[in-house]
Amino acid sequence: MSFISIHSRKKTWLKIALANLVIVAILGFLLRSKIVFTIPFLDFKNTLHAHSHYAFGGWVTLALVVLMVYEILPKSLSSKPIYQVIFASILLNAVGMLISFTLGGYNFYSILFSTLFIFTTYVFAFVFIRHVVKACVAEPVRSLGISAAIYLVLSSVGPFTLAYLLASGSSNAFLYKDAIYTYLHLQYSGFFALAIFALLFNRLDNRFSIRTSRLAKSFSTLLNLSVLPSLFLSYLWHYPGALYQAIAISGSILIVLSVVALMVFALAAKDVFLQLNKITLKLLMIAGSAFILKSIFQALTIFHSIGALVFSNRPVIIAFLHLVLLGFVSIYILSHYTLAEVLKPGNATRRALAVFAGAVIVNEVVLFSQGADIMLMHNRVFYPYLLWLASLLLLAGAILLLRCVLHNKVGVTNSSEHKKQFQSFSNFK
Repeated sequence: MSFISIHSRKKTWLKIALANLVIVAILGFLLRSKIVFTIPFLDFKNTLHAHSHYAFGGWVTLALVVLMVYEILPKSLSSKPIYQVIFASILLNAVGMLISFTLGGYNFYSILFSTLFIFTTYVFAFVFIRHVVKACVAEPVRSLGISAAIYLVLSSVGPFTLAYLLASGSSNAFLYKDAIYTYLHLQYSGFFALAIFALLFNRLDNRFSIRTSRLAKSFSTLLNLSVLPSLFLSYLWHYPGALYQAIAISGSILIVLSVVALMVFALAAKDVFLQLNKITLKLLMIAGSAFILKSIFQALTIFHSIGALVFSNRPVIIAFLHLVLLGFVSIYILSHYTLAEVLKPGNATRRALAVFAGAVIVNEVVLFSQGADIMLMHNRVFYPYLLWLASLLLLAGAILLLRCVLHNKVGVTNSSEHKKQFQSFSNFK
């Protein structure tokens, strides 16, 4: 398969993933609209399940898996037909979950598509790990890529536990919440985070000095080591025993150390980052800030008073989930779209990214403000309207981004300026 064919397929799959982001934004807008307005034909719970499953499957997982295959693996391996089957299976099962959850919530079809989706991730992990071991890639990229695939597989213990509870008719609330927290943690702090840093380091590795490469490796090691023990932070709300406390404390310490290591690495690699296109750099700064905030919030839950407030405050929980999924993961993926030239540099792209990133920030500020107000025993009526506005802006930003991709809007009239910007992107292929 020629390079042009591989590059074309990569862009096609990434465009499909971005189209799925628009669908996710539409569902999010409908959910926020349901809270503010009367929409009798819309089932909130079913739409919420469809929204979350499609965000994970149709947008984030598809985009990350495509990028991992085409960017980390050499062309001789990424061109294997098995990956086209995997991508198609991820997409079809995500669409199946979207339709079945929207129409009927948890039923035979939604569980079937969810199960098939999980089995597809098993196949991906098995094939990808075999191939990345053979590939000539930097050590941090290899270790992060392999670990990301492993955590993708391990996270399925959450859905399968929920399936067991549903099949057995169990009303064990503790196990139900633990299954959800386990799944989210192994996805957010495991698969998503490790895959993102694997992609970032793979893009920039040839620009790193020896010292910077060592710092990247140190950060990668600490981040990897933090995933499993920090999972126990999610269990402290009802398992306060000494063993759980000790493991959770070690996880919290490793999170803090990984954040420090990331900051040291970022300072050492400052010259490398400053060579990036300004659009990409700004997105990376937002994504990096969201990751650091997420890590700090997570580490602080080791304190019982803070953990109790967080786990009982719905707006704060939603704010945290969106901080990771939108602020860190989605913004980083979009920054990588600019590096991969799926999003072309130009005025149209800048406007679209500004709307989307601005909406993400507004969404987080409102959610955390609402959570803080609840802690202070206030319940202001304007928060749902502000969140509705944020969801509208997110939808507008996603649509504008898709329009830029489909119409290749460059928006730069000066050809020499465009050539200079294009070269800036090309340097990091």
